[in-house]
Parts: sequence; structure tokens; C-alpha cells
Amino acid sequence: MTGLSAEARLRRLLRVFTQTGGEGLRTRAFDNLPMDARAHLLERAVLKADELPVIAHFEGPDHWALVTTERIVLGREAGLLSVPWSELENATTDTAHIQAAFASGAGNKLSLSRLRLQRRNAEDVEIEVEAGKAFFGLWNALKTIALLRKE
Repeated sequence: MTGLSAEARLRRLLRVFTQTGGEGLRTRAFDNLPMDARAHLLERAVLKADELPVIAHFEGPDHWALVTTERIVLGREAGLLSVPWSELENATTDTAHIQAAFASGAGNKLSLSRLRLQRRNAEDVEIEVEAGKAFFGLWNALKTIALLRKE
């Protein structure tokens, strides 16, 4: 995968997140989330000793996404889903979603809110996240993970 340390991965992803979008109300650098949201995510995601939380989208106990230095963990009503970096082929958004966003009257790319995680040997996973600049920061961070995986 990549020879970067967990700390170097964290810094790189945060730099990409900030430079290509930035924080929103519900999507932030992990350390900038409210304390109760951080506690919930850490309890549910069960990080390994050398795994660091980086970016999170937190709408509530059953709707969240946590990007760590090892994987993307999704909290859903159906339970947890963990996508290791090694499985992430790409992050994209569906063409139909783009067309619907532009046709809805919202009329611009800042209304996009759905990302598709393309996995190497499994079904794609679609996640709904916060629209706006945070969407683009998260999208670019996920695309960076796919690139780092290939290094």
C-alpha cells in the first residue's frame, strides 16, 4: 500500500480536505467535531492502536462516516460497514445524481450530496453526506486515499 506513517496520512488527508473544500456543519476534521460525536464514533468504530481518526460526517447515531488512516467506516441503520483503504478503487458521484441536482432548481454543484465508493472486489457503496464545500473536501480526500493505495 503506502509507506506513509499514520501521522503523515492524517496530515495529507486534512490538507486535501481543507484545500479542496473544508468543513461544514456536520463534516469536519475529527478533532473539530463536538465531544459527544467524537465519543460516539470512537466507541462504534473501534480503532486499532495505530489507526487515527481523520475526517468525519456525523448526522446522528445511525448516519455517519469516519475516515481514518486505515479505512472508511460507515454507520448506518443496517449496521457498520468498514472499507479498508486497500479496497477503495475510487470515489465518485453518480451522473444521475448530478443531473438531478442541476434539474432540481438548486442548479449547481454545491447541491451534490451523494458519493459512491467504488471497491475493488465488492459492490459499490453509496453514502449521503453534507452538500457544499465539505462534500468536495471529503470527495477529494477519498480520491486521495484511492491514489495512496496504488502507490
